[in-house]
Amino acid sequence: MPEICSRVCPQDRFCESACILNARSEPVSIGAVEKFINEYAFAHEELDAAVTPPNGFKVAVVGSGPGGMACADELAKLGYAVTIFEAQTRPGGLLVNGIPSFKLEKKIVERRFDLLHRRGVSVRCGMTVGLDISLSSLREKFDAVYLAIGAQKPKELDIPGGDFHGVFHALPFLIQKNVGTSDDLPIEVRGKRVAVLGGGDTAMDCLRTAIRCGAHEAICIYRRDLENMPGSRREYWNAVEEGARFMFLTNAVSLSSNTAGEVCETRCVRMELGEPDAKGRRKPRPIPGSEFNLLIDVVLIAYGFDPVPIFAAGNSDKIEVNKWSGVIVDGNQMTSVPGVFAGGDLVRGPDLVVRAVRDSRKAAAGIHKYLLSQTRV
Repeated sequence: MPEICSRVCPQDRFCESACILNARSEPVSIGAVEKFINEYAFAHEELDAAVTPPNGFKVAVVGSGPGGMACADELAKLGYAVTIFEAQTRPGGLLVNGIPSFKLEKKIVERRFDLLHRRGVSVRCGMTVGLDISLSSLREKFDAVYLAIGAQKPKELDIPGGDFHGVFHALPFLIQKNVGTSDDLPIEVRGKRVAVLGGGDTAMDCLRTAIRCGAHEAICIYRRDLENMPGSRREYWNAVEEGARFMFLTNAVSLSSNTAGEVCETRCVRMELGEPDAKGRRKPRPIPGSEFNLLIDVVLIAYGFDPVPIFAAGNSDKIEVNKWSGVIVDGNQMTSVPGVFAGGDLVRGPDLVVRAVRDSRKAAAGIHKYLLSQTRV
């Protein structure tokens, strides 16, 4: 799915940063080149969407985000009858619901699903596996199952005042502003001072979305410095250009409210970077006596996500998970339950779209290998 990865992946931190031209000048604009080539291919109908003769096997893909799309695409090209199950009313996962249109146009995702439909892939929206249909039922009806649920359980804000009115998680805010629908109450930021906690790409999306929705001020509070910020540098500069303000080496330690229980102020402390940890990343630590207060009206928590519990109704099929609820897989992406495969954020935790795509293509090959071995038996 290069037309999607070229738009949402941080090329500036990976392929472009490794370009040998960096020693003398600017690197090759790999993301822009990739985007152009794919748009040219679509415009000139250079893509083969022919239906492959069926091989007699059926595979269920749970989740219609980038991982589910990639796995379904690979399996369809091998002749499998693929059905994607999506809990939301629209397919696309976070590509549609969580990533703003100014970063990824929705028509790009719709075009990819049109290609999948032409290859014979079916999509069933409004179907939550574990509620509307069980995994056991899928295993009975399909020859294999691929889990591409992702990591959408937000990390909590564990500081005093985290439950005040005006404190929200990033994803509900982005969904409301991106697609205009949500089960939660409207999150109004027009004319307000918005504080975004975190330094990843989701934080950058919140800052830019808040500004575009009329926020009086959008401030990113991040406990490390710019060099150690995990978000894309391109997205950072885009946020700066649109008017976002950044407070690096700063950490929110408590929130205060007015008489109506609405957040109105955050207590912050300045930070410094200490010795590197086991992974080589310098751990931030507070500077004694550096506390200060900051007036705010809305807090958006963008501390990242954890894998969701495998299914809302429980893990009756006994899929093995690790201590942080990530699904354990083998070298072919198969779980502890034969015929059930998984990949992407459900296995890795929050990670890049390109890695979810890679896992899913690897899983498709693993499913093909597994089912061929079953027929030989």
